[in-house]
Amino acid sequence: MSTRNAKNMDYWRRYGDYVLMAMPYADQVIVEGRGCTIRDADGNELLDLASGMFCCVLGHNHPKFIQRIVRQAEELLHTGTQFLSPVVLEASYKLAQVAPGHLQKSIFLSTGTEANEFAFRLAKAYTGRTGILGLSRGYYGTSLATKSCSSLFSHQLKDSLPTVPETFRVPITSQCTVCFTETGRAPCGFPCLESLESWIGDWSNIAAVIVEPLLSAGGMLLPPPGYLKTLKEMAQIHGALLIVDEAQTGFGRTGKWFAIEHHDVEPDILTLSKSIGNGFPVAAVITTAEIADKVVADGLWNLSSHQSDPVAAAAVSAVIDIVEEEKLLDRARESGDYFMERLRELASRKPAIANVRGQGLMIGFDFSPEDPKAAEAANRFMYSCRHHGVHLTYGYGNINFRIIPPLIITRSEIDFAVEVIEKSAEEALGKSDSGKGALPVNPYTRRMFEHNPWRRLVNYWWRSSPEDWVEKSRSIFRERFEEGRR
Repeated sequence: MSTRNAKNMDYWRRYGDYVLMAMPYADQVIVEGRGCTIRDADGNELLDLASGMFCCVLGHNHPKFIQRIVRQAEELLHTGTQFLSPVVLEASYKLAQVAPGHLQKSIFLSTGTEANEFAFRLAKAYTGRTGILGLSRGYYGTSLATKSCSSLFSHQLKDSLPTVPETFRVPITSQCTVCFTETGRAPCGFPCLESLESWIGDWSNIAAVIVEPLLSAGGMLLPPPGYLKTLKEMAQIHGALLIVDEAQTGFGRTGKWFAIEHHDVEPDILTLSKSIGNGFPVAAVITTAEIADKVVADGLWNLSSHQSDPVAAAAVSAVIDIVEEEKLLDRARESGDYFMERLRELASRKPAIANVRGQGLMIGFDFSPEDPKAAEAANRFMYSCRHHGVHLTYGYGNINFRIIPPLIITRSEIDFAVEVIEKSAEEALGKSDSGKGALPVNPYTRRMFEHNPWRRLVNYWWRSSPEDWVEKSRSIFRERFEEGRR
């Protein structure tokens, strides 16, 4: 066993039998995080271009942030839903000061899914309607209601669930994807929005439209100028509210407090999670006084085990204060411009890296090698990046990658990241085996990768459409035949 991985593997050997493998976990067992770097049990370091799960806007274990969390935990950890604490009241005030438009009244919860579920309740209670409209390439959470608003993952067997009635999706077509990824492209007039009524029937029972101002999971898609404004106007005309989900984009990621500010659009309800806790589990919903006062007067209550938790509120206040003190909005803009400039220069020399796009430090690019096995090349690329000390993640949809680092990332770290991306692209395109050094070798993850072609084919048949079966069958058995010849 390599000394590079000995302690990691020891953890897997001792405790792997007790882990529910909800995803194919990496071999690295992370023991420490500092700034933009995470370190595993064997001392190997990775530059984290994903900020954990896109949460750590201040970087891992920011000392001022940790001090605030520890101090609050020592004073008061939990109150229950019948009481508020000073830190919750203060966090509500601070959030209202940075929120866009007339958003004023907030509630603190635990996860982005919980926040969006509560936002749906608000919209339905306020309008008296029950329908929700989402973007087909959006991602809003893991509950049945939030999944119903998105088309992502709907092809997977484990996610083939019934949808909530009267839930609809704004289509984002292949033409839309071009408009959402090619920066500088002139707006097309949004025929996709003009045809909405043919998709949903009519607006008479739509309570709200939920959008992300930058669709991260859906492929790092940036709505072109005017798109969200048009959608808000359509909703307003038809008596529906606009919910803006800023789980990843909030608190400075895009160079503004909230990404919706780039679109000159005022939300009726704003939902927050991930970035507002810097890694601590907290979410928030903030809405206008008009909406909040009406639904409360009509009898809306909400009881949740970790509603208005003091430590969660302390995390929100700490992030707001540190973003302001360290001028991280400016830093996100400047570092993002520099990162995209470096990547675009690289793309000019490496055509496989295309459509570099983003706002602030939310950056995406497509990996598009002229290779019939492009997905395999992209996988080699990702693992090669990890092998050389950089962690970045896929988007979903086409083969694209997301770069969402902490706002404190330095130019030297950006330069290192671009060097690794270039080296890894060369290795992936050259079909080098060097990236295989980062492939998981723990037996629990390896079991999740299916090698038997018959099992792969049956699973594909079960979760896909008939028109894909023939081509997929051919590709699997062609691959198996080629492996046998080698």
